[in-house]
Amino acid sequence: MAFVAKIQSLSRFIQANPALADVPFGTVAGSPITPRQALAMLQRGQAVNEVLSALATAGLDPPETEWELAEAYYRSLLAGPRPRPSVYVIAEGAVVGQELSIEEALEHIRRRDAKGRALLQSYMALKREMARRMR
Repeated sequence: MAFVAKIQSLSRFIQANPALADVPFGTVAGSPITPRQALAMLQRGQAVNEVLSALATAGLDPPETEWELAEAYYRSLLAGPRPRPSVYVIAEGAVVGQELSIEEALEHIRRRDAKGRALLQSYMALKREMARRMR
């Protein structure tokens, strides 16, 4: 997709999906990047090839990067306005979910325990949906 067309496409995505505009979806120069940040970088002509690569490979990150992005996502929720949403996790093999605070969810992501893995799977599904909508 041409550079200008990618800017237009990303602008449409953000306008149509404001709740997803600040969700980390990939990395540029080792740092998490959101659609809003990607758009701003493209508009400034900053790290264009890296941003376009991150957009092209959204949802296809290696496991270590997935964990880092999931942690960045929960940190962004923690830094967001109050009231903070609750997070529900359904651990592998469980029938009923458990309500967690953002802080608890972030701790499980950092520990990479069973609940953290379940949260990671949910985040990865969110990223796949974002990638589908951004294309």
